[in-house]
Order: sequence, then C-alpha cells, then structure tokens
Amino acid sequence: MKGIRPLLVPYAVAALAVGGAFILTLLLQSRMMPTLCQLFFAAVAVSTWYGGMQPGLLATALSTLAMGYFFTQPVYLLGNFALHNILQLGTFVPVAILISSLTGLRTLKQRFDKIDAYHEIDKHGNSQYLVNNLVGSVENGVLVRGWGTQHDMTERQCEDTTRESDKLFRRLVESNIFGVALGDFSGGVHYANDYFLNMVGYTREELAKGKLRWDAITAPEYRHLDAQRLEELSKQGVGTPFEKEYIHKDGSRVPILIGGALLQEPYDTQQEMIVFSLDLSERKRMEEALRQREEQLRLITDAVPVLISYVDAEQRYRFNNKRYEEWHGIPASEIYGKHIKEVVGESAYESIRRYVEAVLTGEQVSYETNLDYEDGVTRYVNVSYVPQFSQGGEVVGFVALISDISERKLSEAALKDSEERFRKLAEKVRVIPWEADATTGNFTYVGPQTVEILGYPLLDWYTDNFWADHIHPEDREWTIKHCIECSLSLENYEFEYRMLAADGRVVWLYDIVNVVRGEDGPQILRGFMIDISDRKHAEQEREQLLAREQASRESAEAANRMKDEFLATLSHELRTPLNAMLGWTQLLRSRKFDEETTARALETIDRNTKSLTTLIDDVLDVSRIITGKLQLDVRPVKLASLIKVSIDTIIPGADAKELCIEYFSDPCVGVILGDANRLQQIVWNLLSNAVKFTPKGGTVDVRLESINSRVEFQVRDTGVGIAPEFLPYVFERFRQADSSSTRSHGGLGLGLAIVRHLVELHGGTVRAESPGIGQGSTFIVNLPMKVGATKTSEREQLLSTLGGKEVQDGLPNLGGLRVLVVDDEPDARQLLSTVLLQHKAQVIAVSSAREALVALQKFQPDVLVSDIGMPQEDGYSLIRKVRALPGESGRTPAVALTAYARAEDRTQALNAGFQLHVPKPVNPTELATVVANLAGRI
Repeated sequence: MKGIRPLLVPYAVAALAVGGAFILTLLLQSRMMPTLCQLFFAAVAVSTWYGGMQPGLLATALSTLAMGYFFTQPVYLLGNFALHNILQLGTFVPVAILISSLTGLRTLKQRFDKIDAYHEIDKHGNSQYLVNNLVGSVENGVLVRGWGTQHDMTERQCEDTTRESDKLFRRLVESNIFGVALGDFSGGVHYANDYFLNMVGYTREELAKGKLRWDAITAPEYRHLDAQRLEELSKQGVGTPFEKEYIHKDGSRVPILIGGALLQEPYDTQQEMIVFSLDLSERKRMEEALRQREEQLRLITDAVPVLISYVDAEQRYRFNNKRYEEWHGIPASEIYGKHIKEVVGESAYESIRRYVEAVLTGEQVSYETNLDYEDGVTRYVNVSYVPQFSQGGEVVGFVALISDISERKLSEAALKDSEERFRKLAEKVRVIPWEADATTGNFTYVGPQTVEILGYPLLDWYTDNFWADHIHPEDREWTIKHCIECSLSLENYEFEYRMLAADGRVVWLYDIVNVVRGEDGPQILRGFMIDISDRKHAEQEREQLLAREQASRESAEAANRMKDEFLATLSHELRTPLNAMLGWTQLLRSRKFDEETTARALETIDRNTKSLTTLIDDVLDVSRIITGKLQLDVRPVKLASLIKVSIDTIIPGADAKELCIEYFSDPCVGVILGDANRLQQIVWNLLSNAVKFTPKGGTVDVRLESINSRVEFQVRDTGVGIAPEFLPYVFERFRQADSSSTRSHGGLGLGLAIVRHLVELHGGTVRAESPGIGQGSTFIVNLPMKVGATKTSEREQLLSTLGGKEVQDGLPNLGGLRVLVVDDEPDARQLLSTVLLQHKAQVIAVSSAREALVALQKFQPDVLVSDIGMPQEDGYSLIRKVRALPGESGRTPAVALTAYARAEDRTQALNAGFQLHVPKPVNPTELATVVANLAGRI
C-alpha cells in the first residue's frame, strides 16, 4: 500500500489542478468570455510538470469534460455543440496534448540527469553508471558480512534513454499536426517543421540562410505579449499559450495559437526555446461566417412582429429578440441566463408552468392565455413552444414564439359585449321558448312566437323530426351531431344555425340550451331560439364593406404609386430637352461658333422645344380625358391619305435605325367621319411607338383594311414585344413596362392611353397582341365607317382650322398693320415684337392692362395680342374693358396668347371677348398667320 500511494499522487495533483481551474473560471466567467480555456491550459501544464505526461493527459481529458459540460452551450449536456464551440474544444485538445508532451520530455530529461546520484567518476573523469546487487548476513540485528556484484550500464542507459526521447520528439514534430520551431531569445530560428514553414510562407532554404526570424514574422502590436511570455519562460520554463498573428512572407496576417517551453534548467540562463503554434485561419473564417450568420439571424428575428426566445432545459433564457426585450423592458444582457420566473414574475410563471414542463418532455405546445405581470398590466398572448432535441433524443431546450394579441382580444371583447347587448334586446322581441324530450328529440312545448318568426303553425312542431327536417341542408348534419354530443357531456351549451321558414326564407337562429339530467342521463332539454338574422345580415354587410374598403385602399395605393412614378418620369422627360436647350443657349450667348455649329445648335433647340410641346400636349390631353372635356371636330376624313402622311413623317426616324416600313391600303376604304387631327394623333402615336421599340434592322408593317362595315388599321412590329403579365395594362394611364431609372426608352406612358380614349370617342376599339418579350407586338384599331358628329361652335371651328393650317404661299404679309402686344414678361414681349416686326407690322408692346388701355386710345391698333395671367389686372379684365369702349376701339380684334391651355381656359377667353385663344408656346409663323387672319389679310 505504501508503494501505491506515491503513484497516485501525480494524478491527484492533476485532478486538484483541474478543479482549481474550474472554480476560478466559474468565478471569473464574465470577464474571461469568449475564451474560457486559459486556466485549463495552466492546469494541464502544472499536472505535466509535477507528474509527467500521463497526469498531463488526464488533466487534458478532465479539462475537456469540464468545459464541454459546464461552459459550452447547451450546458450540462455533452454533445450537440454549436460549430464555434466545437472549434474551441478542437483547438484546446491538441494544444493541451502538446503541452503535456513537451513538458513530459523536459521532465524525462531532468530525471535522466538525476542519475548522477548513482554513478561514479573514474580516474579519467568519465561517468560510469553502475547497478549493484548486494547480499548480506545479519546476526542480532548487525551486518556481519556481505557479498555483491556490480554491472556497468553506462552506454546502454544513455543510448536507451536518448533513443526513446528522440523517437517521441521526432514523432510529434514530423506529424505536422501543429507548427514546431526551435530558436533563441535573440530572434533566430534554427529549425521549423513543414507545418510551421507553410504557415508563414518560408522555404527550408530561406530557413537555412537565416531569413526566418521571430521579429520578422511578429506584428508590432504583439511584441509586448511576446516579451511577457519570454519573461514567463525565464521564470517557469513553460509559457501559457496565447493568440496572436504572424506576418506571412507575402505580407498577409496569419492568426495563430502559440506556446513555448525551455527544456533545460536553470531557466533564467537558458536562451534556447521550443515554440509550438496552431494556424487559426480556418477557425477564424468559420467564426466570422458564424458571426455573420448570427447577425443575419438576429436581424431576421428582430424584424418579425413576434416575440422570440430560446430557453434551455434548466428554463434559463439563452436568446431573446429585440421585441422580447422591448416587451419586458429589460436589455438582453440582463435577461440572458435568468430563469423564466425571474423575468415574467411568479404569477405569470405559474400560469404557464404546465406548458413549459410539457414542452420539456418533448411535446410541441400552443395556447392562448392572459398573463398578469408584476407591473399590473394584463397581456393576452398566443404562444407556441417548439422543443429542440439532442442527437440522443433528449430535450435540450425550446423556442418560444409569442404574439401579443391584447388589442385583438380587447376588440373581440368589445364586439362580444356589443353582441350581448344586441342579443338581450332581441330576446325581448323575437325569441322562441321551447322544451323537448331528450330521449326522443320531440318538442313538448314551443312558444307562439314561432308563427311570427318562422311562419309554421304550432301543431306542426309536435310532429316527429320536424325540427331536424327544417334545418338548412348545409347545417343539418353538424347541428344534430353537435346537439347530441353536447347534451351528453354539458349542462349548458349554445350554437348558431340556419332554419328554413315556411315562406322559403333562411332564418338565422341562436339557440341556448339547458340540459336537465336524471339518473339515466339527459331527460329534458329547455332553451330559447333567438332570431339573429338581422345581426347576421349586418355582419355580412360589414364584411363586404371591409372587403370593398380594402380593395379601394389597395387601388388607391396602386394609383398613388403610379402617380409618383409618373411624376418622376415627367420630371425626367421635361429636364432632358430643357438640359439641351439651356446648354446650347448658354453656349451661343457666351461663344461664337461657325455657321454649321450654330445651325446644329438651333436645330437641337428647335427639336427639343417641339419635344417639350408634345409632352405638354399629352399631359393636357390626359387632363381633358380625365375631366371628360375632350371633344371631336368631326368631318369627313380620308384615312388612307392621313396614314400615308404620317408614314412619310416617320420615315426619317425609321431610316436612321435601318427599319423597313411596309404599308398596305385596301382600296375599298373610303372616307370616314372623324376628327382628322385626333385620328392623325392615333396613327402617329402607334407608328412612333413601333419605331421606338423596334431594334435596328427590324420591320414595321402597317395595314389598312375594310372589314364588313368597319375599318381596321394595324401596326405590327418585330420589336421588344410585351410581357404577358403587362399586356392587360398596356392602355392604362401612367403605366410603363419599365419605369426604372435604367430604362432603355423615354416617354411618359401616356401615348397608348390617349390612343384608347380617342379610338373609343370615335366609336371604335383598340387592342394589343404580343407573343411575349422579344417577339414583337401588334396594335389593332377598329373604327366604324361613320361616327356621330359632335356639334362645334363657329369659334371652335375657326380655332381648329387655324391650328392645323399651313401657309403654302410664302410668309404672311403684315405690312402696315398696327399690333398692340400686352405681356408682363419682358422676354415674351420682346419675342412677340420681334416676330411681328419681322413680318413688317407696326408694334407697340406694354406690360400691363392699364398701359394697354392708354395705348389703345393713342395707337388705335388693328389687332390686340394679350397675355391672360398678369399681376393686378389680368387679360380677361382687359378685354372686357376694351369691349366696353365706344366706337371702333371697342371692336378691335383680339387674340389671347397664354400658357393657360385647358379647354375651360379656351372657353373662358372666348366668352370674355377674345376672337381666338392660342396656347403658348406658339410658332412664329402661326402667330403671324393668326394676326393676319384677324386683320382680314387671309
């Protein structure tokens, strides 16, 4: 027994060292997070130092069990570890074994050196190791003689010890499980295994040439840690492992776990050391990936409108999302690790305790309850518990999903109270009391109210199966089954169902039943049938109203989105031509260009001006469509000629894209009744769309045919096509298949909407066809040969004629005409004056209505050109005062030239006294033509 005790002491020391590390880690856990293995490394080193490699391995095993069971989630359970915990334990075990191996080698060497106590020095100074065998004779307790032998074991002892030591060391190093390097305190590295060299990127040739040095591969921010470990080595011979970074040969950083040891004593004079290291790059990458995944999970859980928490098998919180923290008003750091009872309070805990215990047995639980919290607030919640199982099938925790339904419950309670009040009121008016035999199901009494409510005579109720036969067919089966089951198990119950009245009406009844029991079960059923038809109808109307309101809200939201998209597109489409116009205008004002550049600049400004005019016209057309003020000037129109003119106009754009335009016109198509300008707008919109959306080298096919008593006009292209899901919306206002900022084609998305409305005003139809994206599209307009004529006033006909008139025989001659121009904008006055002067008119321009009245008396103009919107006194007031003047001054022809371009603005101007209403911007030639027309020159 005396020999056994010394053998057990090193193992006892190992157990005590691990126990001490466990207690200290438990006390300092919050400060040592996230790495908890430092003290266990120390326990392994102490155990190996005291007892050798085998106690060190025992300490390694005990430390691994302690960390895995007490400090790794889920705690108190071995297995089913998270990935980062597996990485931490996987790193600890090989490093601890390495510490045991290196410290064991050092201890073995020390023991070998202590053989000096059993050796002799010969006359030449050499050590000899001897083994003595002695036999003695003892008499009366005294040695009286002895015999012995002596064997020289010097060479054998040294060789065996050295061979075993080298073999063990070489096996550890060449295994390349970890990096091993030998060096000195001055920074030199004499040896490194392949693992170490690959880790830092050096070759053996570079190692042999001395290019690999500690200071060259150590980042500056870690040198103070190296100094601390060197000091520890000098004192204890073993350095506690720590994490740092090596500098790879290519300049990158390599995260490592490093430790060191000195193999000889005394340590304070020893300069040679052995360093071991583990490459943590993969672990760091996995930890980063895990961290990102946890952040993503946290983001997801924080975003959902549900309280989410994870509770372990000890009923302690291990995770809570943000809503859970806000609900309880406690930060996650304070909730983590606490028992459920500590967070929700004892009262609430007792109400949910049975559900928690059920889920910890492996059962998935869902329930609704109201919880009374310590702050006095009652919350209604819908709760689901989902258990988590280990690989062994044991419950290690559960996820709690909690929805706060307090508002819903309060709403339901309020609705229930309202319904209860309604029911009590209805009982006084439309209630049928009744009594029935529970064994036969036949009525023994029915109140007289049944005649008024259901229309059946009282005697009919006492026949067999009368009640069951008159239940609504859809409710009959479940109602009878429900009554039988409830009568067998409940004292009171209630339900709603439908009955058929004598006149065929469906009557909703709310039945309240009381069961009178005898020794053999239910004997008598008593109750009240309450007519709740009005309430049911109200509920149905309410549901329909809610459905309509939701549909209206969704429609309004969609319209609002389309409006925002349209305004953004409108802003873009307006700014694009304005940018070119403003840019060229500023360049022409600040620099002098050659004639070709100046002509190109003016052509660009003119083209973009027309583009702006078209955009504004489209917007105004849509406004007229929405307000129902768009009217047609119906006249006989030769559609074939109109289409040919439109094709001729679009040819230059088509030629620029190398498009082939094919046109077929049926000779049978003659003259139709319609608005020539609006019909040309339809044709132009469809043709320009086809050219715009057809890629280079494509084809546009235009056909005009007579089908029965109608005219069909088709535009087919080989362009980008229309997606099937967008095809139903292609003619809607503000709709564009691509409204993003990266779209390939411009426009406001109004052209096709205007086309549809104009076609419908002509009594026709328009439709779009497309096989899909990239397969072209076809637009088909179908018009009647005749449409009903819309009456137009003489003024409207005059304006329409002038609006589309082109001067064929040179420019209008205004020589000798006196024109009075009234506009508060200096630029507008200058432009109008310049245009009229170019046509040899005499012009006086004034800035207000007051100045115009003075000039009218002195100048006596032949024509008055006036703006509408002016400060202090507008154009409407001016023309009224002019018309009130006596003599020829009061009859001066006048044209309203204004930016107010709506149909109602035109009507108001004509009614005020103007002969014509011309919207800005106006073409100079058109202005001269208008003035000449009013003066009788045309």
